[in-house]
Amino acid sequence: MPYLSQVEPTGSFRPFLLFQENFGFIPNLFRAQTLLPRVIEVEAEIAGTVLLKPGALSRALKEMLLLTVAAHNRNSYCVTAHCRLLRDLGIPAARITSLIADHRQAGLGEEDAALIDFALKLARWPTHIGRGDVEGLRRRGLEDVAILETIVVTALTQFLCTLSTGLGVRPDFEPVPLPEARPSRSPPPRAGEDSAVCDGQTAEPYLRALAVQPESFPPFAFFRDSFGFVPNIFRAQTLRPDLVEAEAKAVGAVLLSQDILPRTLKEYILLTVSAANLNTYCVAVHCEMLRNLGIPIERSDRIAVDHRNAGLDPREVALLDFALQLALQPDRFGVADIEALRGPGLRDVEILEAIVMVSLTQFLNTLQMGLGPVPDIHPPRVFPRQSADSAGDMNLSAGPSSLTDGGGGPSGAVDPDRDFVTRAREGDLEAFEHLVRRHARCVYRTVVGITGNEEDAEDAMQTAFMKAFQHMGEFRGTARFSTWLVRIAINEGLEKVRGRRAVESLDWDTPDSDDETGYRPRRLEAWTDDPERLLARRETRSLVEAAILTLPPKYRVPVLLRDLEQMTTEEAAAATGLPVATLKTRLLRGRLMLREALAPHFAAGRRD
Repeated sequence: MPYLSQVEPTGSFRPFLLFQENFGFIPNLFRAQTLLPRVIEVEAEIAGTVLLKPGALSRALKEMLLLTVAAHNRNSYCVTAHCRLLRDLGIPAARITSLIADHRQAGLGEEDAALIDFALKLARWPTHIGRGDVEGLRRRGLEDVAILETIVVTALTQFLCTLSTGLGVRPDFEPVPLPEARPSRSPPPRAGEDSAVCDGQTAEPYLRALAVQPESFPPFAFFRDSFGFVPNIFRAQTLRPDLVEAEAKAVGAVLLSQDILPRTLKEYILLTVSAANLNTYCVAVHCEMLRNLGIPIERSDRIAVDHRNAGLDPREVALLDFALQLALQPDRFGVADIEALRGPGLRDVEILEAIVMVSLTQFLNTLQMGLGPVPDIHPPRVFPRQSADSAGDMNLSAGPSSLTDGGGGPSGAVDPDRDFVTRAREGDLEAFEHLVRRHARCVYRTVVGITGNEEDAEDAMQTAFMKAFQHMGEFRGTARFSTWLVRIAINEGLEKVRGRRAVESLDWDTPDSDDETGYRPRRLEAWTDDPERLLARRETRSLVEAAILTLPPKYRVPVLLRDLEQMTTEEAAAATGLPVATLKTRLLRGRLMLREALAPHFAAGRRD
């Protein structure tokens, strides 16, 4: 029996009629959602648009994509349903069995096999999908619309698998046996340039798209009116406007409805699951949506990093725990997770809507990873607008141009070093020595965080102070002196590591969607104390510092500056030469990595 109660739709329910007409049966997956008929209607429209409407891919290939991804997910419900649909399409039983066990043994054509490989990589290692994967498909002669349809089918599969797991539905037919689970493999290597963002410099999304204005396309007008902008994740799909239309209806029916769960709680679910999936695009978008709903950005940040320490009420915490369990550990999800929500008094219809929200998040996260859209949210630049001649000041390379300050601190804030800086610029060595003593600790900790060893850090620190003294005349005072100084120190630390490139990789310059280690947080337990109070204790601080040094440099430095040196976000962004949005992205991911590393020391009440 499914986990949640059901009702019989009144009269002739159009989605059920369409399922019967097109599939020959009404899937139990949709019968289990009859508490929310509006949701069934939009799900039926998406499924029909993706699978049934003619496009670049044949119906049989779409079903094969869905089957192989569902088999990878070990989702018995979806495997059974789509085996039946492939048999109805005339696909031989032997080929279907091969698709489940190993699609490379199924006698597929080169292009079909390449699309299935791509879909499996997107489903299993979404953070390792990049522009190179798309270019590889193009070199095989595949057009962008075929690649787009493959991405959407994969996203739909993730949606259906999550939905069937959360609802606990039994297969519609005799279950198809699944092969034994394969041993986990290391993530495949990345393929070429793979991010739409490189330190704030936008690139094109992976696929070609049509220029469409909201005035001429109702779905875009809907997004603009609902959110204040048209998310680029939808602009990237305009080769198939019917898909965008179906997705817009789903967003309206699931996310924007207010009759069951409040909109803010749905955004919390989307934010929490996206953060756990390391989908920084969706994190940024939904932090902005929460801000528009009156939720302070600081609270959204805390929810993304650790919802249990974000000041939420117990009911909200329980729902977010539930969402993470369903999204990250579907193989361990069961009726006990449903009962855990009934304890706080949640009704079946509320639990159902939460399951649908998690499923929608998995759909959107998969779409975004496959499409590589340019970020929508561009906060105001920290740096003042400069002439073309000074544009080079924005980079992190060493040299005179990078030693000019770039703006930063709050408007009107008084720099505590102002008087000593003025004297140092006039040649007062004692004033400069005071500045050295005052900031040596911060500078040293920053460069040791980049270089990873004390010897290089000491050399970089000395060079940084020497260059700061030599270039004091270039400090214009539009940022704090400490911000300018740390910027110089970061440059020197990076130069030290660049000198070791032959034996050590420097990942500071890699795009933010890069995730060379395949990191995906799995342990997000609450700590027994507030991290800020823990950091104040000497013995704990030592432990935290050691853990920070294990982070990749591009995440290590933002954590050092914000959480140990207590710089503001704007100051840390100015010091690193990064836009605020990029700094926040790296800080979020660094905090997630740090929490994962420290969980064994501070987690309480850990579940088995």
